[in-house]
Amino acid sequence: MIQDNSFGSVRPAAVIMRKPATPLRDLPAASEVTFPGVFSWSPVTSAAVTTAIGADPGAWNVWRNRRLTPAPLPSAWFRRASGSPLVYRVSDILSWLAARRGDQLDTPTTWRLSLARDLGQEVTDPAEVRKLAHLYARAAGPRLPGGVTFTPTGFRDYLASLLAA
Repeated sequence: MIQDNSFGSVRPAAVIMRKPATPLRDLPAASEVTFPGVFSWSPVTSAAVTTAIGADPGAWNVWRNRRLTPAPLPSAWFRRASGSPLVYRVSDILSWLAARRGDQLDTPTTWRLSLARDLGQEVTDPAEVRKLAHLYARAAGPRLPGGVTFTPTGFRDYLASLLAA
C-alpha cells in the first residue's frame, strides 16, 4: 500500500506486468544467433545467452526452472562470481535452439562450423574437431571473456569434456 500524502488516503501500489521480450516459441533459429568473441565450445554466462537469443533474463530463469533449457555446466568448474551466474556451452545453446525448431544440429557440427567460420579451418573428422577445440580452449586458458573463470580442477575437467564430447 502507498499512502497518498495529499489527502491522507491509502491506495494500492501499482503493479507492473511485462511480457518477456521474446516468448519461448519465438526464439531465433540457431543460424541467427551469434556469441561474439567466443567459439562454439566455449562457456558463456546466462547473461550472454539471454542477450544472444533476445530473451528476458527472468523468462530464462523460469524456463530453466521448468527444465526447458539445456543444463548448465557444473558449477563446481567455475570460481564463484557476483550473482553466481550459470554457465552454458555455446554449442549446447545452439543445438537446443535447433532442436526446438525440429532442425538437427549436434555438438560436433557446431564446433566444426566454428572452426571454419572463426579460424578458417575446414575439418571434417570429428576426432580432429575435438582435438582442435581442446587445443584452442587450452590456449585460451581458464579466464574467458564475460567473467567466466575456471577453478584449476574445473578447467582440467572442462578440457577433458571437449575430448569426450
